[in-house]
Amino acid sequence: MTDNRIVFLLVNYFNETEVVRFLNYQRINSSDTDIKIIVVDNGSNNPVALESLTVGNPNITILKSKVNAGYFGAAYIGLTHYLQENDYPAATIICNTDINFITPDFIVRLKDKVAQGNFDIMGPDIYSTMFDYHQNPYIINRINPKRVKLYKTATTNAFMYGMFTILHLLKTKFVKSNTGNRINERMETYCIHGSFMVFNKSYFTKGGTINYPSLLFGEELFVAETARKLGLKTIYEPDLVINHNEHSTTGVFKSAKTVGFMHQSYSYLLKTFFTAEAK
Repeated sequence: MTDNRIVFLLVNYFNETEVVRFLNYQRINSSDTDIKIIVVDNGSNNPVALESLTVGNPNITILKSKVNAGYFGAAYIGLTHYLQENDYPAATIICNTDINFITPDFIVRLKDKVAQGNFDIMGPDIYSTMFDYHQNPYIINRINPKRVKLYKTATTNAFMYGMFTILHLLKTKFVKSNTGNRINERMETYCIHGSFMVFNKSYFTKGGTINYPSLLFGEELFVAETARKLGLKTIYEPDLVINHNEHSTTGVFKSAKTVGFMHQSYSYLLKTFFTAEAK
């Protein structure tokens, strides 16, 4: 039997207030039987707040992870749970909770885009309220493998990454803000931003996965390279608009432990997808 639902996979990591606010204000915790919401709790100070979301909302499920499984790791736990009793849904969405839907009737329009198909991965117009630019299409053409190597080097330690972050923020604020204007046309792209990723059922049936082996960071490149390897179509869809109030959970500057996770991720990506070309 065909599963026509859209499944939202959300991750909580000691930000349950944000998760609750997101679900309450974005109006996706209704009785809409076409929507299923799975929140994977990687860690919480107030788990009761999360559980309260399920009261009167049978389409919301809270799963407690035994460990911090990371962003895609937690999403994979949620999807695996769903697939125990269901087929792949029409669309699977991995998204942050520090976002706001700006398009009127966002969910209705999202359903229409999913029904129309013609994509394997889709990303909306995402506006960064922090840096004042549009984050999608995230990377239009394939990233230079030498840049991935640079990211690996920049995350060797926290001090080096701190210097790299300052330079990046200056470039983003004064350079990209002038060039990162909204693109109004639907287009095919290499990579979409990880704060809201729509996976058509076809992404999985054609061999795609969200089982990313690193804990944090680099998920966008993992998806982009998976799509490239399998010949999948990644689409930027400007008819859907989101505001992204980024860094509310992880912060701009990272701890030494977090930088270590970043280094691990870029090392994996470089070795798996880019090694031969990065020399």
